[in-house]
Amino acid sequence: MRSFSKSEIRIIKSIFSLENPTRTAIARETRLSLVKISSILNILENKRCIRKAGKTKTKGGRPSYIFQLQPEIGCSIGVLLELESFRIVVIDFSKTLIYDEVFALKLSSDQDSHIRNIVDQVSAKLDKVIGASFSEKKSIISIGLALPGMVDTQRKIWLQGLQLTGITHVHIATELQNRFKIPIFIEDNARALTYIEKLKGFGKGINNFVLIYLGLGMGTGIVIDNKIYRGFHGIAGEIGHIIHADNTYRCSCNNVGCLETVVSAPGILRVFKDRLNEGVISTLQKCNTQGGDYLTIEKILAAALEGDRLAQSTLFETGRFLGEACSILIKLFNPQRLIISGYVSIFKDFFREPVHQVINQRVIPEMLTDFEILFTEYSSNQEACGAALLALDNLLTESLNGGWE
Repeated sequence: MRSFSKSEIRIIKSIFSLENPTRTAIARETRLSLVKISSILNILENKRCIRKAGKTKTKGGRPSYIFQLQPEIGCSIGVLLELESFRIVVIDFSKTLIYDEVFALKLSSDQDSHIRNIVDQVSAKLDKVIGASFSEKKSIISIGLALPGMVDTQRKIWLQGLQLTGITHVHIATELQNRFKIPIFIEDNARALTYIEKLKGFGKGINNFVLIYLGLGMGTGIVIDNKIYRGFHGIAGEIGHIIHADNTYRCSCNNVGCLETVVSAPGILRVFKDRLNEGVISTLQKCNTQGGDYLTIEKILAAALEGDRLAQSTLFETGRFLGEACSILIKLFNPQRLIISGYVSIFKDFFREPVHQVINQRVIPEMLTDFEILFTEYSSNQEACGAALLALDNLLTESLNGGWE
């Protein structure tokens, strides 16, 4: 990262995080005087780190400049790890996506070499991305990893891979940092996605909201007073491991009845396969015969849209399980907004009714005043993008605290 004074970093961080970073808004955020801010903004403009990006009206009616960071300050890489693939994105300081690619991930059957195998595959692709032509003009200054399972963000430890087996208390950030000499930050998939929603999605401008993440697992991102809440060791919000009495499936955490086993993507597929194996009449039976089509989330959605009774009734039951999770989170955190996102949110049209039914049955009306539930328009690169942007945010914070320079 370029050499900046701490006051300059405070203003860069403020511009990075604010929705409309005017002089007044930056002063409120940084608690610096307007005179000092004007002086530093001029310095940063001369360094070609910021630019004026339009005007907005103030309360007094006078227009005020909105400042924007220049992409040349640097770029951040975001990596999303999944069961059979990993995704790498590159985002510059103006929050523009400039690279996005998915790579196959081959897992080792030997648990002793499992994490080394993952690190080697990711590192090989990171080497190529860091050496790409765009990095000659915009240096890579941070890397963020979005990981499945449980993550201690502060200590940078991957605590559990859960469905990505063989991962227990892995210092993956240290492994990669030793190779690339670039600041590495880690986060779980749910909170990486929550950060994107906070910056420019349904969480924008909302100080208190909760996001339920439905993907490889089921997680939660909790925002309190405009800050992501992680808990003591970074594993707050594990709603997927709340046990439901009507669920008898064993979870990757080794408990029986976790919500994740019926609401996550692998869980939904398992429930459907079990019901198809029972011989239930469904157009999806063609996916359950030897040599037949492979059962996927997309095929389940297509069957439900075409009126398949098994697909619709099973998704309704899944929606009720999701509604139970929503009810618990509403009662615990009293959020202004609850956002449902992730790969499985493609079933939103079949989840809405049962989710609302359960919430209205389980939650007292006073807790639902001015409250709303929203399903996002999810895209598959959001976790990686969130990890990249969180890495930039964390880099600025560590620089202010005397860490990276």
